[in-house]
Amino acid sequence: MRFKRILLCTPVLPGRYGWPAAPYTATGYLSEFLKRNGFETDVIDIRLGYGLKEFKKKIEQFKPDLVGMTIMSYHRDIAYKLLEGIKSPDYNIIIGGPHVSTYRSKALEECVADFGVKLEGEFPLLELCKGVDLDKIKGLIYRDGDKIVENENREFIKDLDAIPFPRYEGFELNKYGRKEIFVVSSRGCPQQCIFCPIKVTVGSIWRSRSAESVVEEIKYLYDRGYRTLQFSDDNFSVNRERVFKICDLIEKNGLKGLSLNCPNGLRADRVDREMLKRMKDVGFQNICFGVESGSDRILKIIRKGEDVQTIENAIKIACELGFDVGLFFMVGHPGETPADVEESIKLALKYPVRNANFYNVIPFPGTELYEWVKKNNYFIKDERTYLDSSAHFDDPIFETPEFSAEERRIMLRKTAAIERLIRKRDTKRKLKRFGILKASADIVFSRPVYNGILKLQAENKYFKKVLIYLSKKFNLGYGL
Repeated sequence: MRFKRILLCTPVLPGRYGWPAAPYTATGYLSEFLKRNGFETDVIDIRLGYGLKEFKKKIEQFKPDLVGMTIMSYHRDIAYKLLEGIKSPDYNIIIGGPHVSTYRSKALEECVADFGVKLEGEFPLLELCKGVDLDKIKGLIYRDGDKIVENENREFIKDLDAIPFPRYEGFELNKYGRKEIFVVSSRGCPQQCIFCPIKVTVGSIWRSRSAESVVEEIKYLYDRGYRTLQFSDDNFSVNRERVFKICDLIEKNGLKGLSLNCPNGLRADRVDREMLKRMKDVGFQNICFGVESGSDRILKIIRKGEDVQTIENAIKIACELGFDVGLFFMVGHPGETPADVEESIKLALKYPVRNANFYNVIPFPGTELYEWVKKNNYFIKDERTYLDSSAHFDDPIFETPEFSAEERRIMLRKTAAIERLIRKRDTKRKLKRFGILKASADIVFSRPVYNGILKLQAENKYFKKVLIYLSKKFNLGYGL
């Protein structure tokens, strides 16, 4: 069994995720990797307003031997329905992504796909297309008659420079919400936070591309008119020397006018003033910190490996250097009380940050948190329900003796108000020189108006583009 023509698909994510800002990086990597190895590929991003009819038309035009789809646990039924709609004896279907890496063979049981790929997909997919015997492809899940066979895990790729970065040939780049691209400069995270699913889906061994490879990609995108790049690494600053070398090479290549951002969050204990100053000099503008809690007691329970003083010091330095700073908190950790969340709120309000997001704690399958909640019988929502919704913003998923479900609901409403307040304060600071516009922030960030904006941003691509334009013009970050 060999496959020569591969169509890669990104399914829709409904709700507040809205119109996609940029192409899905994983699809870009897989497409480029297969092309470099002599295979023909094409892509379709269902998020760009397409449906089953357009999907079928794309298949009819391209005539693939294999159709691949990346699947998240979030609303996976939508992806499964698409697969049912295109199922045909004329080609095979393979699925991959976080959901398959988490659920393994069960993901294949849930849908009509012929194959699944867990963890990193490049080499299992390549070997499948080359016709390697199925039982010899590490990382592959496949059907053998009525049985589903899951092969052993494949070792994580150590030399990431051996994987070509995406060139996005065949992607409809002009249709995305922003002129920006996500760059992946490393994979994995060595930390032991009990809530994080990264080690389940990407691995706990941190591996990085060389500074030369990263800047080669930046230059490639720069020469094609891109100035805004988002580093989607889970731990960009692990290697201090590499960060400085990336900055030096950006400067050496004359790549000016860049807006480089770290939206997934830096670790506070992996930055210092010298590093942040150097990053700021070459174009880094928006950085976020995964704070999780303003309580040292809770940070120890979740094994964050940091203390509040270290986190606060990093936030202070970043604000002093003029970064747009974002903070990530979580509400409802094991052992947490409403008083602990008040400490988080206090920290969020202390510095002139751009935004602070308070997320509902999610027990992802495969994490230590999930096993702890399950063992103690604390779940108040079943797994399928909360993973199939935007649970980060939803009702509590579990409760504890220290923090009841109702107390959690009250606190999530309070932290949502704090989020709006912090965004309003940031907006007023930046609109101060525009006089009357500053006063408009009070209207925009009132609860009904703000919620209406979020809804429109998710549902209307034209409104989202206008919002992005205004946000950039007045340096308000991405959207309100």
